[in-house]
Amino acid sequence: MGYVASMKPATPILALAILAGNARAAPVRDGPVQADLISEVAAVAPGKPFTVAFRMTLDESWHAYWTNPGDSGLAPSLDWTLPDGFSAGDLQHPPPTAIPTPPFMTYGHEGEVLFLVTLTPPPVLEADSVTLRAEAEWLVCRDFCLPGSAQLDLTLPVGPAPAPLHPVHADVIRQARENLPRAPADWRIHAEASANRYRLLAQPLGNAPETVSSAAFFPDSPEVILPAAPQVFQSAGNGFTLEMEPAAGGDLFPARLSGVLILQGPAGRQALRVTAPFSKSAPSDITRTERNAP
Repeated sequence: MGYVASMKPATPILALAILAGNARAAPVRDGPVQADLISEVAAVAPGKPFTVAFRMTLDESWHAYWTNPGDSGLAPSLDWTLPDGFSAGDLQHPPPTAIPTPPFMTYGHEGEVLFLVTLTPPPVLEADSVTLRAEAEWLVCRDFCLPGSAQLDLTLPVGPAPAPLHPVHADVIRQARENLPRAPADWRIHAEASANRYRLLAQPLGNAPETVSSAAFFPDSPEVILPAAPQVFQSAGNGFTLEMEPAAGGDLFPARLSGVLILQGPAGRQALRVTAPFSKSAPSDITRTERNAP
């Protein structure tokens, strides 16, 4: 009498593990950088946008650069080669960190860095899998600088909607997305300009947020402020002011200050996406109380 094995359907966890295992990407190392592509989904659903991260893991003491690198540097870039019908959004940088390189100041990233990209597949996918390819280029520095590059690829299976999340990378990418600069919904922010100073003024709206102990501003464009000049933080009632030195040779009175404002407080580090128009004077409800900058 022959033996017939019973075939049970895979459990959801097992099925997800199988899909995740079918997602293939090999990390590439170039000097002090390991680079790869990771996906928030374990499979691609036709017509459903999803997020891929370009992940750079830098050796200790090395740094890469933000979109505005400060006094010197060059931001990473990706040049995609995608299957027919796919499109890629802009490379989204995490909030920058000020990295002193005396006598200069640069804006960049250290450690493991995730740059997020939204990919949109076409409404119909006939293949069983798709391969996403990108040529990455970067500049990383320590006490000297090294250009680097890598040919990266990521193969994902094609599946029905809703696309299943990757069991590991989805949480990593979700956290990176939550750390991106957000709109300052709880703040009223504007700027003042004089011949030798720019001042950001921030006042909380509604219920006052937790106390801000320090702040730093990173402009989107170079030649707006002097990166190496100290930024002077002062409390101002429930809010604060931040004074900066304009860059020599830049537009002395731009229409607005645009960039990322980093707040530090009891809740940790927060990043706000700021476009602050200039005005001639501060609102009357902001009362300044000078304190030492951190």
